[in-house]
Amino acid sequence: MEGHRIEDLLRLKNIENVITDSTGKHIAALVGSTYRDYKKKEFKKYIYILKEDLSTERVIQGTGITCIDISDTGRLLYADGYGIHITGNGYSDLNIKFEGGIQQAKWMGDKILFTATIKKHSSPEDAYFFEENDPLNEMYLLDLSNGIKKITGDIHIWEFDNDGENIYAVTSSKPMESCWYSSSISKIYLDGKVEKVYDPDFRELGKIKVHGDRVAFLESLMSDRGVISGDIILLENGTAKNITEGAGTTYSHIEFSGDSMYALENHMGTFTIRNMESRKAIWEGSGIVYPVFSPAFSTNGNVFVFSYSNEKEIAEIVRVESGKVSRSGINSELQNLKAYPSELVEWKSSDGKDIYGFFRSEGSEKPVIVYIHGGPTSFSYPAFIDRTTIYLGAGFSVFLPNYRGSIGMGRQYAESNRGDMGGMDFEDVITGINYLKQQGKIKTDRIYITGGSYGGYMSALAIMKSDIFKASVSLYGISDWISFHGVSNLYNWDRVHMNDDPYNFKKYDGFSAIRMDHDVKTPVLLMHGVEDPYVPIGQYYEFYRFLKEHGKSVRLLVYPREGHGFTEKDHMITQYKETIDFFNRYK
Repeated sequence: MEGHRIEDLLRLKNIENVITDSTGKHIAALVGSTYRDYKKKEFKKYIYILKEDLSTERVIQGTGITCIDISDTGRLLYADGYGIHITGNGYSDLNIKFEGGIQQAKWMGDKILFTATIKKHSSPEDAYFFEENDPLNEMYLLDLSNGIKKITGDIHIWEFDNDGENIYAVTSSKPMESCWYSSSISKIYLDGKVEKVYDPDFRELGKIKVHGDRVAFLESLMSDRGVISGDIILLENGTAKNITEGAGTTYSHIEFSGDSMYALENHMGTFTIRNMESRKAIWEGSGIVYPVFSPAFSTNGNVFVFSYSNEKEIAEIVRVESGKVSRSGINSELQNLKAYPSELVEWKSSDGKDIYGFFRSEGSEKPVIVYIHGGPTSFSYPAFIDRTTIYLGAGFSVFLPNYRGSIGMGRQYAESNRGDMGGMDFEDVITGINYLKQQGKIKTDRIYITGGSYGGYMSALAIMKSDIFKASVSLYGISDWISFHGVSNLYNWDRVHMNDDPYNFKKYDGFSAIRMDHDVKTPVLLMHGVEDPYVPIGQYYEFYRFLKEHGKSVRLLVYPREGHGFTEKDHMITQYKETIDFFNRYK
């Protein structure tokens, strides 16, 4: 079999969300392409309506579909840039136009609850006061007989859930992206009243679920709005309790069905759907439950559906009922590609802390790419095909360290690099490489490093703290924490994770690659998107200029129309070609 190529990854259908109704008979999945077409803002999206045997009954094609939901009577609703659409189960199709950008829509009995943002200034060319005109994401109720009613007006809603009567949401007083890191749990009433019921202090909240007087949600030192994995907080009769406190596992999703609560656990890449009352494991698998940034499942208490992949199986929809497991065939055309081995590795860092990761290799003599995940509150995992298997297809081994600060080993592990970003977490990477050498799994000096976002920061930092890498390819990362804080739209994020005031300067300067005194010997290729609001491109303009004027080997590849990550088809192809060529140039 031929090795994986970027063209194979581009053919992958990205299964973003899978849901079932209260009967377990109706299943729908939101599926997207892995890339955007040239100059297109949105990804192509598809809704697969599936039968009980997971064969496809119908496919709805669209662009910019943001969410799907199924009613107890089997009616599917979905939202896109044009409004809300309702179809299925013998009813006439309905299309309700709405002028705002709909973020989330859910059934509330026979009505629909949704959130949307309506822009207040007409175009980017208009003058406006910075951070004073940002529109709120507000809540609306759609009654199919009486029209749309606006519910909230002075609170920003990040996400919500309801059980047909009670509405709870993750909210903040302001809508700026960084305010996600200072949000609360609020109860929303249909008359517009908002009651704050839980404040997480410095942590963040997500994945809220409502069942009568029980409200469950995840709480974590999260990195990105989408990276929602942490401990489960249960709010019951007004009292909040961390029901997973001290666990050595990370929780990624919650569902109520009847009197039971089900949760998705992740322990070092092994996922388990568990009944939290009986502690019974419903399903278990080592790999990745999708979506990667926020693993999820859906259930009616008997049937469980989700998307899953491991080192041998392509990403498909999985249905579990009474221990019987069935899989869809959405990505069947890729299943005949080569399957690469994966090994869970565990080692001790220089301070004795237990660290874990994955090593994927077809031979100890092969050159090694150390792939650093972003976040840092995220993790690397073994999948049949993803952005790392392209390197395996090009003849490299891949080391995927889940350094301290990653998920998969509980809250303490995920928070253990707070205030030390780029310190011991980087040491975990180096000690992991040394461990693989000691075990005879790496028998080459051709070791490279790459990663995006926080992984971009670490791969830029690597050339300032070590000379063991033959080359580094650093993607949309931070080089100067102080300037990052001033220009990023995530200015609360670094305060939380650095655990310091940026204007004390000392800690921020101490962890900034551009401030470090080192005679750089490692060639570096920097890549960045022009329109990145999270880590603005100035971070790499600065680092490029710093290295260039000190006579170091550096190149900067700039991608137009890209934000935090490269998603246009040709840009993705270019990223891999340039990365692999760059590494092969330095042997």
